Amino acid sequence: MDSELESMLDRADELLGDLEDEYQQCLNSQNITMRAHNLTHEVLEKLRHALDHAMGRAWGKYIAPNLLEKDRERAHVYFPITSNLEYFRSRLGEGRMGDLDKVHKNLYDFLLSKQPFSAGENRWLDILTKIAGKGKHVQLIPQKRMETRRIKVSGRGGSVSWDPSAVKFSNGVSILNAPVDPRTQRIIPTHGVTEQVEIWVSFIFEGYGVNALGFCKEACQKTRALIEEMVNVLQL
Repeated sequence: MDSELESMLDRADELLGDLEDEYQQCLNSQNITMRAHNLTHEVLEKLRHALDHAMGRAWGKYIAPNLLEKDRERAHVYFPITSNLEYFRSRLGEGRMGDLDKVHKNLYDFLLSKQPFSAGENRWLDILTKIAGKGKHVQLIPQKRMETRRIKVSGRGGSVSWDPSAVKFSNGVSILNAPVDPRTQRIIPTHGVTEQVEIWVSFIFEGYGVNALGFCKEACQKTRALIEEMVNVLQL
């Protein structure tokens, strides 16, 4: 693998480490920061660029030497990730590779085998491409797990809510006529009193239903493996 490719993948891993730290802070504060959005986009964008760079190396070695100069200048070369065979061949055509199955079948077969429509295990590439393409416009939403810790007391006088880990009550405290047990810091069962807590456990990509951090980790590992395979199979 050439040094530029290696550097791009290493940088994605570095960004992933920063992202993991930022996500943890966001979960602790229950606030999704712009830095979390930006880092998520940067990780996936870097991976997408690494795939395109690898494709550019293959194109430069096996395709470009056989093209006219005008065709080389007009070619738009990307690692193709498409939803069906028609789009796949169309994307190859943009890179002046419409006859790739005839002029370099090994490259054609390799690229075809990595398409989301070729195997379910390639679905991550489809998600990577779509999210990287939408950039910072993809929303992160929290996955929530409900637990009985956040205390909310409701009654005629209104409602009160607090985090029992941050507030400690002593003997004789009542809230909206509901006594607090100082040993447990929980309300003694009283009509009209409810207890509930939201724990943010992870972020997911809106519209995709996948854990954002988990997907970024998977994408970093699988992109590196795919490019290493491409380098070995095609002798780049």
